[in-house]
This record gives sequence, structure tokens and C-alpha cells, in this order.
Amino acid sequence: MSGVTFTVKTLINDKYITETIEKECKGVQAQLDAVILADSNYFCPLKTGTLQKSAIINSRLGSGELVWKTPYARRQYYEYSKPPYQPNPNACGRWFEAAKARWLDKWVRFVNERIKRS
Repeated sequence: MSGVTFTVKTLINDKYITETIEKECKGVQAQLDAVILADSNYFCPLKTGTLQKSAIINSRLGSGELVWKTPYARRQYYEYSKPPYQPNPNACGRWFEAAKARWLDKWVRFVNERIKRS
């Protein structure tokens, strides 16, 4: 049998690849945080709007951490499945989890689309 044999030497600049991916992800993080914040606030209790606004004020978009900060935020999030006297018909406790259950696929597509554009 006859055949051809090749030896290939590949040099991969893994540091460049890692830095490029991290840069793209950081650029998308702030946009993703804004989308998740809006989607979570869809399920957030709304009586005066203070709780929803607290997330806008106290969250640092781009950090990957969203913060609802009022004296009653923890109680609303963990203790109520359906907050009482609610003008928001979508309101529920654990509003981030509700948003994630409903829109996680949308969030993943959002990130993938943004990274592919870069």
C-alpha cells in the first residue's frame, strides 16, 4: 500500500483567544444585565414602583449582579408566592427565578447573537 504521511505543527495563541473571548463577554455583560433586569422587573411586585426602581439604581450593569434594595425586598422575594394587593398581575415572589424560567433561552440567544456579531 502506498500512502502519504504529513506532520503538521500548529501554533495556537491561546492567550490571545482567551483575551478576545473575555473582552467580547464583558462587552455583552452590561447589555445582558439590562435585559435580565427588565425581564425580572416584569414579575417584580409593583405598588409604588420603589422596589423595581431600586434595582435600576443599585445594580451595576456589567457586573453580572442585580440588586433590589429596599427594606422589604428580601421579604417580598422569599416569603410571598403572590404578594398581597398587587397592581402588577404578573407579580410573584422570586421574580428573578420566574424570569429565568420563562426567558432563559432568550437570554442565551441574545448573548450568542451579540458575540457572533463581534
